[in-house]
Amino acid sequence: METYQEFLDRINSFEKKELTFGSEYFKGNPSILQKVDENNLFRDFYGDTIVFLLEDQVKDKLEKYVNFLYYSASKCFCERLVPNTFHMTLHDLSSSAILKDIAEELFENEFKVMEKIEEIQKYNIRIKMKSHYIFNMVNTSLVLGLYPVDAQEYHKLMELYFIFDSVRKLNYPLTPHITLAYYSSHGFDLKAARVLEDAVGHLNDREPEIEINISRLSYQKFKNMNHYINVAELSTPRL
Repeated sequence: METYQEFLDRINSFEKKELTFGSEYFKGNPSILQKVDENNLFRDFYGDTIVFLLEDQVKDKLEKYVNFLYYSASKCFCERLVPNTFHMTLHDLSSSAILKDIAEELFENEFKVMEKIEEIQKYNIRIKMKSHYIFNMVNTSLVLGLYPVDAQEYHKLMELYFIFDSVRKLNYPLTPHITLAYYSSHGFDLKAARVLEDAVGHLNDREPEIEINISRLSYQKFKNMNHYINVAELSTPRL
């Protein structure tokens, strides 16, 4: 496991105040086409995940950011995410554009997650996080980065993370974030890219002030990026 400083060094290496899409037509990551069709509507895309749900006031603030981004550079994005879907992912599990390909995994995952509930509820699930910058997430989406405020909060987060790593192990490290918008499946030209860079720069210059006590850990399944179903609340807030 990374130390807290190693974690900060890693996310600081790509979560930058300034956003740049380069000097050529931005095509985006081909994986966008798994989730977004040629009409820029969300495709069926199935899976399950462990997420922290957000409080209403946080979702309201994020919606204002998204409204500003779409007002400034709507050509850069596909259809909007419904604000109620905003969340911070703790641990990805399984996903596929074809449900039958992962049906057995979904069944296994749910069974294993339910077995973890007693272990999860031994923890104080309140974890204090602060916002970082809005950044380009592997050329698929714009996201708001988050980080635990100190080493103690980081270790609480990672203890929970590794509980679910035993359900479905991942081969990449945790980068806490909230997805704000997925890019257009067609990409976008240099003019649109410059407008989007300026819009993100405006938001990042203000350093979005979001501080959340994460206490609503949930196991969810999804059928597209705008349709999540809560299967189980995994923790009870402890005051």
